[in-house]
Amino acid sequence: MADRMKIDKNDRWLAFLFAVQPCLDVLAYWTRNDRVTPAGIIRLLLLLALPCYVLFRNPEKKKLLLFLTLTGSFCLLHALNCLRNGYLSPVFDIRYMASVVQMPVFAVCFLMTIREEHTKEAALSGFGIAAALTVLFLVISRITNTGNVTYGVGMGYSGWVIDVNRNANSTNLVIFAALSVYLAIRSDKLWVLFLTAVTVTVVFLSNGTKGCYFSIFVIFLGYGVWMLIESFLLKKRLNRRMLLILVLCCVFSAAVYPWTPRYRVEASQQESARGAQGEIEATLLEQGIDITDMSPQERFDNPAVKEVFVFYYWRYLGVKPDLIDRFGMDRVLMQYKMTTDVAKLIDSRVMERQYADMVFQDSDLLTKIVGFEVSQMGYDGIYDLENDWHAIFYYYGYLGFVLYVGFVLYFLWRIGKRLRRDCTGSLKLENFALLLTLILILGLAHFSGATLRRPNVSIWLSLVLALIYYATEVKPNEA
Repeated sequence: MADRMKIDKNDRWLAFLFAVQPCLDVLAYWTRNDRVTPAGIIRLLLLLALPCYVLFRNPEKKKLLLFLTLTGSFCLLHALNCLRNGYLSPVFDIRYMASVVQMPVFAVCFLMTIREEHTKEAALSGFGIAAALTVLFLVISRITNTGNVTYGVGMGYSGWVIDVNRNANSTNLVIFAALSVYLAIRSDKLWVLFLTAVTVTVVFLSNGTKGCYFSIFVIFLGYGVWMLIESFLLKKRLNRRMLLILVLCCVFSAAVYPWTPRYRVEASQQESARGAQGEIEATLLEQGIDITDMSPQERFDNPAVKEVFVFYYWRYLGVKPDLIDRFGMDRVLMQYKMTTDVAKLIDSRVMERQYADMVFQDSDLLTKIVGFEVSQMGYDGIYDLENDWHAIFYYYGYLGFVLYVGFVLYFLWRIGKRLRRDCTGSLKLENFALLLTLILILGLAHFSGATLRRPNVSIWLSLVLALIYYATEVKPNEA
């Protein structure tokens, strides 16, 4: 293990690039302000510097130049169209766009850099250091009581993480855990896996997010199933003690759920929805009106019914008043299809998606192709979408969404191609770890958000994609 993780002197810059990421998050926390942090500036400079470095060092610079040209051309099209429509905040929109394109740009740079086993190990070493630093900073912030909560006091702890990065932080924790457990199993040392699994369990349970809690079971049970597959299909020795550790962590996490921050958050949300659920129906029943079998249009066309809906929609949606002020109550009522589902009406993520959808509906064809300005979602994106895939679609249109999704699908296609060519030979722990991590990242991009558009998270997706390329193209037959 030590030999595999030894860093070649020519690869130290790559290991440092990954290892320093948690330090930049801490820097952002301690220098936070309403505009931009030094950490944000550093990450922007990295986005400019890394492609230049790869162009200078890599003989296949034409491929990178072509990719950068295509990426830049789309960004220019988007910016020119926003200018045509009347830019509200060009600096914010361009800076936001730079955060989005970082993932594919870094992924291409990394896959052109990671061409040898020692370079791959350097990247994994940097990742391991980053994971260790993240836990260290979390412990220190807890001891000194200087960190940030996740949802509120008693509802999760995030540590030295700024408010806008709390979702991103939970995604980072999941990524660190998924690959750290792989490194622990690869070490073949029971105490390493025990320490890693216990640390992951404690950190995830204390974080309070749904993504962290349910990832406990996805990660531990995922690797447990993999061990069984190795044993039955590949005839490898089953390490029963390692398997037992993973299973026990899952059992413990399920058993203590009623005492976790995640449970308190879930109970609070359900109580809010339960307390208001049925108010619209009950009010109308008092007037002798049963709307159970009414269609959305019938509800809208009935003045008495519509009046009650207007009253309660202001109560439920008024937390984002610009939604109603901008589009009008009539349109909002029909956008929500006159629903009485209070859980849906008070969900801020649903509000943001409905807001974006109405902006998109009002856009002309060219804007639908290349996307609308982020500041259309309230000035400087104050109603910024929390769901990454929706954000990519609305902010960058049909073309941007196809390009982005197509980029990710290319790596999934490579996995499928490799499996078809040599399924048994591809069944390796490292390959499984990369696939599991990729699935978690892509899933959290929808359910958690702040994954594809936050540079401190998307850099890890770039690394995973580059490692997948290495495993399927550069040296697919190596263990």
